[in-house]
Amino acid sequence: TGVPCHLAGAQPSQLTLDPPWTPVFLPDKVTLTCQGSSAPGPTDWYVNEQFWQQARSNHIHITRDLPGSYRLQCRGPGAGLSPSITLGFSNDWLALQVPARVLLEGDTLPLRCRG
Repeated sequence: TGVPCHLAGAQPSQLTLDPPWTPVFLPDKVTLTCQGSSAPGPTDWYVNEQFWQQARSNHIHITRDLPGSYRLQCRGPGAGLSPSITLGFSNDWLALQVPARVLLEGDTLPLRCRG
């Protein structure tokens, strides 16, 4: 939806999070980095499949005050839309964390218990 024709066949952008785990505790900060092509230009950011903002940099920092879960995507200059990553924010005192990245069938799933 809304993808310019010249980007339809472009390689997808790659979205990574630091720290790379979900959920994160409130009000911890998460750094989102979008790797597209090497073309110069702004990066588009999407939350829950809706355009959120455009940034000059390929990375942004987010934090939340309330618990919740968000589907994040990005589009770097000259690249297609990234696969979505679900990032949760929790105010629980204990959380079972999983990697905040796309996993494929057969991948090892590391788990982490944080308090």
